[in-house]
Amino acid sequence: MPSNAQRFFGVITSIAITVGGAWAASQIHSQPTQAEVLSSTNGLTVTFEDVRNKNGYVIVMVFDDAEAYANYDVSKVAGYREEPAKSGRVVVRFPELDAGPYAVTAFHDENANQDLDMNGQMPKEGYATSGASDAYDTPPFNRAANVQGTVSIQMHYLD
Repeated sequence: MPSNAQRFFGVITSIAITVGGAWAASQIHSQPTQAEVLSSTNGLTVTFEDVRNKNGYVIVMVFDDAEAYANYDVSKVAGYREEPAKSGRVVVRFPELDAGPYAVTAFHDENANQDLDMNGQMPKEGYATSGASDAYDTPPFNRAANVQGTVSIQMHYLD
């Protein structure tokens, strides 16, 4: 038969193991499930309308910084994608981004040279900017950075 001291030691040991185990378990950082990620953020989805053809890529830059946007500084983008082009509608997803707001610029790199080809001062390939009211509008960051969650942007061609 255990003595009172042995019982007391057994109870204290059990409590220490339980509390210590609970504390240790609370220190483990679990990865969120896919459902938790989707419920906390849906990312950013941009649909480009009226893409002329399936040649090349639609190159998309997402900005969360006014200076980077003004200078088209690709090294400071919040998101960047080169999506294969297709005639009509091209959907580009950025699941790693939160809902925004962001400014989005893109161009249809028809010849896949990773450059917006120009004819003098006029683009020879399609281009798009969030917040632009027409093909000739160059919105400042505060107007372009209206993109949140899901947005549709018109691709413009000048030739």
